[in-house]
Amino acid sequence: MAEQLKCLIVEDEIMALKSLSKLCEKMDRLQLMYAFNNADEALQSMEEESIDLIFLDIELPGISGIEMLEKMSYTPQIIFTTGNKDYAFEAYEYDVTDFLKKPITQGRFQKAVEKAFRKQDQLNAIATASARNEIYIRSEGKYIRIPYDDILYFENYGDYIKVITHQGNHIIHGSMKSIDARIQHPRFLKVHRSYIINLDKIVDIEDNTIVIEKSVIPISRAYRPILMQTINIL
Repeated sequence: MAEQLKCLIVEDEIMALKSLSKLCEKMDRLQLMYAFNNADEALQSMEEESIDLIFLDIELPGISGIEMLEKMSYTPQIIFTTGNKDYAFEAYEYDVTDFLKKPITQGRFQKAVEKAFRKQDQLNAIATASARNEIYIRSEGKYIRIPYDDILYFENYGDYIKVITHQGNHIIHGSMKSIDARIQHPRFLKVHRSYIINLDKIVDIEDNTIVIEKSVIPISRAYRPILMQTINIL
């Protein structure tokens, strides 16, 4: 089954909000997470839950839909919903997925959502291809690209993870469990509760340790059999 899109509705007209909610519930690939009548609550919810698609009314009380776009810490797909066709230029400027004029019919809604599905499938394909070769980490307000081949190992550091590379070390917020789940590369292996290593960087293996460059990394008893099965022993 294709991946669902987590969606959010931001609409101050009660009837329009109810109508959009019902339309979302009829689409198998849409998972309606929240529905708000203002941008402030919507922005807060986006910090707590990653959202893929927003049905966004432009004319909102307080912060407008356009202002909400400017305040987002990340930008999911946007489908503008408005009763004013004069906002079509803003839709073009912000490269939104579609522009729905109220009242919204089921047929027009479905067409817009299918466009969002196609776009998401394309993004997923690109992301999957990228994930085979590299990761991006956030550091000092920017995203740094690190090819997998540059990574020596990951080390647990309390509530953080050290990413040890040929060029230097990076510290990111996270857990070994999340790193282990997200690394999509067959040459990375967890060898200890605090270490995930790049198998291609091993210098030698002793009974309970691995040497990678000048670092000596412990091997836990539980992970040693898995490690030995992955290497080619003559």
